[in-house]
Amino acid sequence: MELLQLSESVCQLRGGTNIGLVVDGRRALVIDAGLDRDAGRRIARAARQLGVEIVAVAITHAHADHFGGAAEVKRRTGALVYAPAFEAAIIENPELEGYYLFSGARPPIELRHKFILAPGCHVDGQVEAGEQEIAGFHVEAIPMPGHAQNQMMFGVGDICFAGDTFFHDSVLDKYGIPFYVDVAQADESLQRLAALAERFSRFVPGHGPAVADVVPLVESNRERIRTICDHVRVALGDVAEVGDILASVAKAMRVSISAPAIYYLTLTTIHACLSALQAAGEAAVAVEENRAVWRLTSQS
Repeated sequence: MELLQLSESVCQLRGGTNIGLVVDGRRALVIDAGLDRDAGRRIARAARQLGVEIVAVAITHAHADHFGGAAEVKRRTGALVYAPAFEAAIIENPELEGYYLFSGARPPIELRHKFILAPGCHVDGQVEAGEQEIAGFHVEAIPMPGHAQNQMMFGVGDICFAGDTFFHDSVLDKYGIPFYVDVAQADESLQRLAALAERFSRFVPGHGPAVADVVPLVESNRERIRTICDHVRVALGDVAEVGDILASVAKAMRVSISAPAIYYLTLTTIHACLSALQAAGEAAVAVEENRAVWRLTSQS
């Protein structure tokens, strides 16, 4: 992990998943904890090198690459762990992620690897929206649902740790169809993020470098959501079952899905688009010949 100084008291540990390290004297607050135990060990090592003691960990949302190292940090340092409601339930019961990706059934082995099934970790306190003290650190928790059910950004001074509220263009290009549980909420969160552009000097995303000007990335992320939903809408003119809709959208967006885990993650985004279209009165679902089929409505 590369240690970057963002302000007098705030550092970014840049790696596959970015981690925040907020220092007050000899005490430190960690924001997000990386993918696995190795990430937890690297976080603890970075704190030792700075001569600080980790007293708390705050998690933006309960995806394995953001909380997988929390249990190791807690084991090594005794730090208290904080997370938003709903996200906390998954952090304590990480097998839930595989279950909801697999329609509530016991997930196959392809949904039980470390990129989805992180080590569980006891959550000592739930983070509520607004300004608050976490282990003596002043933090503003800003709700940004959409990518995850109750994702929170954390503002510390003029630095904002955004979790996966937005993605760099390189990440959008790499994955093509990002993961969303609610595309309408994700779009609303992005609009709120743009409105905060002047409040923070740096925005640290979950992946990639920190940025000073978040507005262009807000626009490219919103455009990607619109593009995915537009392709779903077009697909509904030709196909009806969700698997066929996914295949049509992936083909239109030149996305190649090569692993079952990526398939089920992408399927969640397709479901999120269908749900949004239904809420807008543009699509409806029915059961025909024992198949769940989606079609455009007369309003679309």
